[in-house]
Amino acid sequence: MSARSSGIGTAAALVAIVVAGPLLSLPASFLVERDALSRFAVFLPDALTATVLLIVGVGLGTLVIGTFLAALVAFFEFPGRRLVEWALVLPLAMPGYVFTLFALGTVGRAVPELRSVGGAIVIFTLVLYPYVYLLARAAFLGQPRSLMEAARGLGASRLRAFVRVAMPLARPAILGGVVLALMEALADFGTVNLLGVETFTNAIYKVWFNAFDRPAAMQLATLLASITVTLLFVEQLLRGRIARVEGGGRSAGARTRLRGALGWLALSAPLLLVGVVVVAPLAQLARWALQTIRSGAVDPGFVAAARNSVLLATTAALFVCAIAALLAYSLREAATGRRRALVRLATIGYGLPGSVVAAAVIAPLAFLDERIAALPFWPERAPLPFTGTVLGLLFAYCVRFLAIGFQPVRAALERIPRSFDEAARSLGADEGGVVRRVHVPLLRPSLLTAGVLVFAETMKELPATVLLRPLGGDTLAVKVWQATAESLWQVAALPALLIVACSLMPVVLAIRLSLPAAGRRRRRAFIAERDLLGIEAPA
Repeated sequence: MSARSSGIGTAAALVAIVVAGPLLSLPASFLVERDALSRFAVFLPDALTATVLLIVGVGLGTLVIGTFLAALVAFFEFPGRRLVEWALVLPLAMPGYVFTLFALGTVGRAVPELRSVGGAIVIFTLVLYPYVYLLARAAFLGQPRSLMEAARGLGASRLRAFVRVAMPLARPAILGGVVLALMEALADFGTVNLLGVETFTNAIYKVWFNAFDRPAAMQLATLLASITVTLLFVEQLLRGRIARVEGGGRSAGARTRLRGALGWLALSAPLLLVGVVVVAPLAQLARWALQTIRSGAVDPGFVAAARNSVLLATTAALFVCAIAALLAYSLREAATGRRRALVRLATIGYGLPGSVVAAAVIAPLAFLDERIAALPFWPERAPLPFTGTVLGLLFAYCVRFLAIGFQPVRAALERIPRSFDEAARSLGADEGGVVRRVHVPLLRPSLLTAGVLVFAETMKELPATVLLRPLGGDTLAVKVWQATAESLWQVAALPALLIVACSLMPVVLAIRLSLPAAGRRRRRAFIAERDLLGIEAPA
C-alpha cells in the first residue's frame, strides 16, 4: 500500500470515527443514568403501540399502492404511460409535514379523525409509496419477459403468471422499498407532532423540551434507533438479493395494450393520485401564499429563515460532498474490510431519525464545550462553540446526510476505469494531475447530484433542526411547523412552497437522468434510481 493510499485511509478513518462516534453515546446513556427512562414509563406503552401501528399501516399501504402502480406501468401500455410513469415519482417531493399542513387547513375541521394514527398512516402512505414504486418498477423492468411468456405458454392466466413469476422475482425489491418507506415514517417528526400522534419521535421531543430531561430523551432515542437499525439490517439483506435477482438480464417483449375505457382509467387514476398528493397541495399553498402577500401578513422572520435555510443547506452540502469524496477515494485506493466497515458505520446516520441523530450528537458536543469552557484562557461569559450553535447543527446534518452524498460519488468513482489513471500517468501527470484532469471532470455531475440531494434534504429537515437550532436560527421547515401548529395556514404556505420547490430538484434530476435514448434507457434509469436510493445496479 502506497504512502498516499495510507494517508487517504488514515484521514478517512478519522473522519468516519468523528462522524459515527456520537452514535455510541446513545447506548452509553443507560450507563450514566439507568433509571432516567423509568420516570416516563407511563407513556411508553402508548408510544410503542402508535409506532407499531404506524409500521404495520404504512407498510401495507405503500406495499399495495406502490406495487400495483409499478406493475401497471411495467406490464401495460396505455395512452400517456410515459407521463404517468414519471408523474408517480413526484410525491417524493412533498414532505409529510407540508402535506399535513394542506390536509389540516382544508379538511381538518370536517374530518377530525385526521388527527389520529389512522390519519398519519394515510398521509405517510400517500407521500412515501414512490419508494416501493421505484424499486418495484425497476425490478419488473429487469425481469426477462420470456419467463412470463413461458408461464403463459403453460396455460397460466396473465394474473396467475404475474403472481407466480413476476412477484416472487421482484419480492426483494418490493420489500426493500417498504423498508425505506418505513424508515422515513419512523424518522418523521412534523407529521406525527402536528397530528398529535404519540410515536417515539414525538416522545423524544416532549421529554427533551417539555420535561428538559436529556438523559431520558437519549434513552428513548436509543429504543427508536434499535428499531431503525433492525430495519437497516433487513434492507441490507434485501439489497443483496435485489442485486442477484436483477443481474440476470433485461426485459424484452411488448406490453399488454389497454384499450378504450381501461386505457383511460389507467391514465386517469394515477394522475388523480398525483393530483391529490402534489397538484392540489401546491395550488392551495400558492393561494394561501398570495393571500398572505396581498394582505401584508408575511411572517417578519420569513426572510431570515429563508437565508438561514439556504446558508445551512449550502454549507452542509459542501461539507458532505468533501467527506463523501474522501471516503469514496479511500475505498478506491484499498477496499479493505476495515475501511468498508468504517464507511458503513459513517453512513448509517441517514437510516436514523433526525431526532435520534440530534440526541446522539448533543452529548459529545456538550462534553467538548465543558472542556473548552474549563480552559483558563476561555472568557467566563463567552458563548460555547458547539451546543446550541450553527456548528453543532451542521455536524448533525453531516452525520444525518452523509450516506446520500456518498452513494452518487462512490457510484461515479467506481465507473471510472483504472486505465484512465494509467493513461494520464503515462502522459506525465502526477497524482494531483490525475485527480484534477481525469477524476474531477468525470465526477462533476455526481458531485452536483450529491450536493443537490443534500441541499434538498437539509432544507426540509425538521427534527434535528428543531432540537439543535441556535437561538434565532429558525429555518423554513421550523417556520412551517410552528405556523401549522398554531393553525396559521396562510403564514405557513410561503415557506412550505419554497421547501417543496427545493424538494423537487432531486426528483426532477432523477427524471431527467432517466429519459435518454431508447437503447440505454432502462440501464440509465436504474443507475439514477440506484444513486438516489442506494441500491445495486444490474450487470
